[in-house]
Amino acid sequence: QDLDEVLRRPAVQEWASRQLAPMTGPAGPAAEETLRAWLGCEGRLGPTAAELGISVPGARKRLTRLETVLQRSLLRPPSARYDLWLALRAQEVKP
Repeated sequence: QDLDEVLRRPAVQEWASRQLAPMTGPAGPAAEETLRAWLGCEGRLGPTAAELGISVPGARKRLTRLETVLQRSLLRPPSARYDLWLALRAQEVKP
């Protein structure tokens, strides 16, 4: 059984929806763009800023706001990095 099969399970899909639900709303697209960039850059602030085309302090500010929205830590341990990566991946492989 591969990871995508596990991520397609209804319980996992429900979990993923709960993880990402706070990003639905007016800030949703920008929040998701920031999250995807941060995850794609393996949680590194400098590369995330470059990916988004903003300064490092600007990226830090976006991630801090995202932490507030998600009520999860991104910049300090324990980080929600892997949980959020799995949640986004689960959304991508919906049955």
